[in-house]
Amino acid sequence: MDVELIQNKSVILFRQLVDGVPQVMGSIKDLEDRHMYANEGFCARLGLKSSDVMGQTVRELFGDELADSYLAQDELVLRTGRPLQNHLELIVRADGQLGWYVTSKSVIRSDAGEPLGVAVLSVDLHAQVNSAHAGLARVITSIRERIDLPWRVPHMAQIAGVSSTSLERLARGTLGLPPQQLLQRLRLEHAVFLITQTSKSLGEIAIECGFYDQSSFTRQFRKVLGLTPGAYRRAG
Repeated sequence: MDVELIQNKSVILFRQLVDGVPQVMGSIKDLEDRHMYANEGFCARLGLKSSDVMGQTVRELFGDELADSYLAQDELVLRTGRPLQNHLELIVRADGQLGWYVTSKSVIRSDAGEPLGVAVLSVDLHAQVNSAHAGLARVITSIRERIDLPWRVPHMAQIAGVSSTSLERLARGTLGLPPQQLLQRLRLEHAVFLITQTSKSLGEIAIECGFYDQSSFTRQFRKVLGLTPGAYRRAG
């Protein structure tokens, strides 16, 4: 175990803040990508005990397709020294359900300023949305029920019971993205489910999820998830 990292003052404070908070996933990794700390929320998401997580790498815990993305984030944070803030990403929970999380990462440094590892904090947007505004939660539920419809912001706002301007402000304030980008994320969420749980063709999935065509679907899927729908299916 990296004693210097675990006894670092910033790590101690981080652990005090996130221990026992179920809606928040908190972890500390050393420079070899080994988990030196994971809070209750992190372990619950994986369905593991803390002792099963300690010393494990991202690739061992999450698999190659997700690990590549996570490791690229870590490398960028360590190389630049700048934190990653409010990054929206799709995560598979312990029950197999997909969910959106907002993740932030920062470098842990020694007293001499040398990097020791990376602190990671992810917030479950499902819990955040439900607690922030019932209207926004209704919009998300309605879109999921008819993901194929040509949704427009005024219609979403009507469901939320607010004006289009208020919905824009609410979505940005709660999720960090406007309603149209939220719609795109929900379409991709359903696409991932269909890719992994059905044998439907990618063209059929694109139509069912409300994308204009398969090219548009592939382009947006790769932009957000880092690989094409076909590659994602093969990786699964």
